[in-house]
Amino acid sequence: MDFGNGTYQGAANGLAILWKNNLLPKGFCPDVTIQRIKGIFHGTKALTRKDGSLEEAFPFEGSFCVTALVAYDLLSAMELLGNKLQGDTRSEYISIIEPMIRFLHRADETHGLISNHLATAVAGLVKWQSLTGEDVSRRTGQILSRITDNQSPEGWFSEYGGCDPGYQSLCTYYLAEAHRVNPELGLLEPLRKSIQFLWYFAHPDGSFGGYYGSRNTRCYYPGGIESLSPEIPEAASLAAFMRESIQNQKVVTLASIDEPNLIPTFTSYCLAASKPRVESEKPLPVKQKPFQESFKQAGLFIDHGQDHHTIVSTSKGGVVYHYVEGRLKVCNPGLASQSAKKSYSTQAYDPTNPVGIKDGEITVECKFTPVLRRLPTPFQFIILRILNLTIMRNYGARDMVKQFLVKFLITGKMKHLGINRRVIKLGKDLQIGDTPTLPPGMNALHQTKPFSAIHMASQGYWQIQDEEVLA
Repeated sequence: MDFGNGTYQGAANGLAILWKNNLLPKGFCPDVTIQRIKGIFHGTKALTRKDGSLEEAFPFEGSFCVTALVAYDLLSAMELLGNKLQGDTRSEYISIIEPMIRFLHRADETHGLISNHLATAVAGLVKWQSLTGEDVSRRTGQILSRITDNQSPEGWFSEYGGCDPGYQSLCTYYLAEAHRVNPELGLLEPLRKSIQFLWYFAHPDGSFGGYYGSRNTRCYYPGGIESLSPEIPEAASLAAFMRESIQNQKVVTLASIDEPNLIPTFTSYCLAASKPRVESEKPLPVKQKPFQESFKQAGLFIDHGQDHHTIVSTSKGGVVYHYVEGRLKVCNPGLASQSAKKSYSTQAYDPTNPVGIKDGEITVECKFTPVLRRLPTPFQFIILRILNLTIMRNYGARDMVKQFLVKFLITGKMKHLGINRRVIKLGKDLQIGDTPTLPPGMNALHQTKPFSAIHMASQGYWQIQDEEVLA
């Protein structure tokens, strides 16, 4: 390996939370834990490039997200260690973090509007100002306004142009920390709206999120929701429900997360564990009387009955999650088709899909678009690595490549072949009817198992319901 993934340095925060709150596992020595945190700071200094950046995916990446993440986590560790840091040690730690803060002033993330990344930077800058007294409010405000100006009136924060409950819970975690440190940022109402959207996507079986999100994630990050429970009743309800899910592994947990996403999940769990439990008399939507709720901008429709609970994404061609008596009975991700050279699906995110909702029936028209899951050949990988070490060390060239890859793999509008008209009859005995129109030689493949039409590293983690066979 010719570079180090800086993300792992964020473990300092989680360890500091456990140390501060006497939550270290049995056999862990508090003083040794402090020494481990010290080692993480020194390791971060060795990983930091001359421009103050860190990387995750390739050498000289200049990752805005990872640099913000590590700055935030190290500053959080300093906040928690408090009087344990004296004189020269405190000054040394500040000098290690300062280049990252300078990088966050110069750099930007231009390949997509990814709210949870921006929220990490906001939290880091807010903590920097709190610990050092340096006024960075102008830069903080610039980044924060990009998040809040693009927050939907429905409450969701943009993740590549759409809503994704899994990543929104992570975004909420960082914004909740910024709010705690500086309540004058005015984040309470945006966070309240975020929670009031999120709590609709805790499912009857204890799972959270899924293929109806813009990024297909079903992760749940509990730190921010637990933190906001004293101020937002819906947060307290969601937190209590999901605590049981985590305990029973009915949602993606630390037991199944992989290395690239381990640290943000770990620190969020540590923060959640440190918070007092707050009770709420406000029932979660899945515990309420029958209702229907439509989030038109998100392209999501919820039908909650006496014995069933259904979520439909019209923006993703009619992806359906249908629960009966608390168990997932139908997970229909849409149609797929195959030509001689390419695979296609109806699952691409498109909020302009024509939609009709009337008399207990949802109609969605969507396009068959290419499924882009291309893997590089050894030769292409070598070329990419040479570019990483040469041309892509230039900010402009690097950003152009990132923008191309995101457009190619996630957000780009591609030539479609054929359309599908999906009719969903709501109710306990849900019915789905598809009328595909495809060119000669192409047949629609009716999927009985979940599949993903985009490349997204944070999807596909195991939860215990995956061991069940759908009816």
